[in-house]
Amino acid sequence: MADTPRGRLAPKSLAPFFVLAALFHLACIATRFDGVAGHLPPGVAAGLLLATFPLLLVEGYFESRLDYGGTLESLPLWMQIDSKPVKAAFTFAFTYLSIVLLQTFDISIGPVDPTPPESFPPATRAMWFAGFSVGMCFPNYLATTSLLVPPLRALGRVVQKLPGVVAVVLLAALGVGVGYGALFLLHSQTVSEEVAATQSAWESFTSNPAIAIAVVFAGLLVPALFGLVLEKVRGDAEPEPRPDDD
Repeated sequence: MADTPRGRLAPKSLAPFFVLAALFHLACIATRFDGVAGHLPPGVAAGLLLATFPLLLVEGYFESRLDYGGTLESLPLWMQIDSKPVKAAFTFAFTYLSIVLLQTFDISIGPVDPTPPESFPPATRAMWFAGFSVGMCFPNYLATTSLLVPPLRALGRVVQKLPGVVAVVLLAALGVGVGYGALFLLHSQTVSEEVAATQSAWESFTSNPAIAIAVVFAGLLVPALFGLVLEKVRGDAEPEPRPDDD
C-alpha cells in the first residue's frame, strides 16, 4: 500500500470553509478601492493584509487534505482543483495581494491597472476597479495555480502528520510572521520610493495596532476554527484512502 498524505476528504466536505475564506478575500479586495479605503478606520488595512497570510497557509493545509479523484491527477494543476469554493478562495487571495503590490508601487502590468483614473466619475471608477480585479478571475486563477497553490500545498503536506489543531496553529503563527515581514518590506520600499502615506499598510498598522490585531484574529480565527470543525466532523465520516494499484 502506497503512503499518500492526501485523499482523506472530499472537496464538498470543506466547501463551507473555502466559501468563508473566499468571502474574506473578496472583502479584502473591496477595501483596495479608494472609494472604500478612504472610509476605513486606521489599522484595518494592515489587519486585513496581516490576516491574509496565515489564512492562506491554513487554506493550503486544508486543500492538501482534499481528494479530487484519481482521474484528475494526470491533468494540469489548474484543471485538477475540482471545487469552485477552493478556486475562488485562492484566486481572490492572489488577486488581493497582487492589487496591494500594484497599488503600493504604482505600477501596472500592460493594460492591467486596478487603480482607475481620478478624472473618472465614481460609478465608472468602481466598474474599472471591478473589471481589473475580480473581472480578471480566470487569468488570475491560472497564475494562482502556478505561483501560489504549489508551495501552499507542499507546506500543508509537511504538517499533515500533526494533529489538526497543532498544524493550523503552527501554520497560522508562520503566516503572521510572513505577513509582518511583508508589512515591514512594503513600508521600507514605500519610504524609499516616496509612495503616498495613504497607501502604506505599515502606517495603518502603527497608527492603530489594536484594530489591526483584532482584524487579524477575526479574519483568521473564525475561518480556521470553522475549518477544523468541518475537518473533524467530515473526516470521521470519510472512508480511508484507497490503496494505490501497484
